[in-house]
Amino acid sequence: MKTVARIKHPLFVLGLIVCVGWLFTGCATTQQMTTLQEQVQEAMTKADQALQEAEAAKAMAAEAANKADAAAMRAEAAADRADQAAAKAEAMADKSEKVFMKGMKK
Repeated sequence: MKTVARIKHPLFVLGLIVCVGWLFTGCATTQQMTTLQEQVQEAMTKADQALQEAEAAKAMAAEAANKADAAAMRAEAAADRADQAAAKAEAMADKSEKVFMKGMKK
């Protein structure tokens, strides 16, 4: 029984040493943490800048859409006026033709 106890004890100590060594090598150093924090801050700054640029682009797109809508309304109004003018011109042409035909009959 004593041989089993002797074998277990050195194995336990060896296992403990390996675990403690693994624990210390697995931890990040202060410099690594600082570098990571800087990288995270840089990423956050870039994300904020991208968000601001996206919001500005969205505002510009909305303004362009409003201008396009206004231009479309003006074009539609101009087309309506052109249709009215064409109808009026056709009516005047018909009237002139009637007057001409009446004058030719005499």
